[in-house]
Amino acid sequence: MAPKSKSNQDPNFKPGSKVEIMSDEAGFRGSFYIGTVVKATRTPEFTVRYEKLFEDEEGTKPLQETVNEFQIRPIAPREKKREFKFSEEVDAFHNDGWWEGVITEVNENGKFAVFFRSTKEQIEFVEEDLRLHREWVNGEWKPPLDGEEEKGEIEEVKEKGNKDSRKKKKLSEEDENEVTKEVKRRVSEKVPNTTPVKPIESLKDVKFSKGMLVEVSSDEDGFKGAWFAASIVEPVGKDKYLVEYKSLRTEDDSGFLREEVNTMHIRPPPPQTVVVDHFKKLEEVDALYNDVWWVGVVSKVNTFPKYVVYFKDNGEELEFKHSDLRPHQDWINGKWVAPSHL
Repeated sequence: MAPKSKSNQDPNFKPGSKVEIMSDEAGFRGSFYIGTVVKATRTPEFTVRYEKLFEDEEGTKPLQETVNEFQIRPIAPREKKREFKFSEEVDAFHNDGWWEGVITEVNENGKFAVFFRSTKEQIEFVEEDLRLHREWVNGEWKPPLDGEEEKGEIEEVKEKGNKDSRKKKKLSEEDENEVTKEVKRRVSEKVPNTTPVKPIESLKDVKFSKGMLVEVSSDEDGFKGAWFAASIVEPVGKDKYLVEYKSLRTEDDSGFLREEVNTMHIRPPPPQTVVVDHFKKLEEVDALYNDVWWVGVVSKVNTFPKYVVYFKDNGEELEFKHSDLRPHQDWINGKWVAPSHL
């Protein structure tokens, strides 16, 4: 028997409802696109139709897909006026979608540099293209709206400049002269765009020595947001190292797995931060599960020392002991940055 869905009873997701749809494709994870619910079933699946994504080059046939219930949510609220700050978690509007990132620079020209964990890239945005990042948890927005809500949608404001946007574009489909070498290797189709990509020198300039303890991320399905403990064996070619994992074994269990990894997926272990008090609700954390650190958000504080952590990539919630959590930090431009907390 097919599993029943709780969301098909939710008025937010009835046919005709406007929603944001999270992409599950490689290269697009962490992005949300505006669409409409076409059909709700008794299973955890919905048929949706995108507003700005089309099946044809002419833009006459909106793209229609079947998605899982954890991939849809109502349109996220947005303050009419907000002063964004360094290290705040935000969503940035780019290539017809909202992409989750963290503010790494507040520039004097009124623009903000935003770092995207999924692609290890940094792009500059104006204030109008940003909104505070929120999670749809148990039928509520976390954190709640602070102040007067912005009316209307950013897509309508940008309609004039996006007439040629017909298909889903990755975060960095930019002009070849504006993109970093790391981006060039990952983007197969170059689409001209005026948004500059700021090179992140630390990805290429950081040197890792033999035997150094590191953490390694993965692009594989099911492992987004996961960091594996490893050690450096030796450098192999440009911007690559051979690493040996501390918890992953070879298929024949003859030893620990070794793998060549690009520097954009390697970072030093985060500094040990002692949490004197409890973790707070909505605090971003790393949770240790099966010897791997996974990025999540505290959705519920249970009787100390236990917490429920929400993982947005798969929509799951799991309970963890206090000792299996650590404050989340990002390795950006050669230094550790902790997200700000409201």
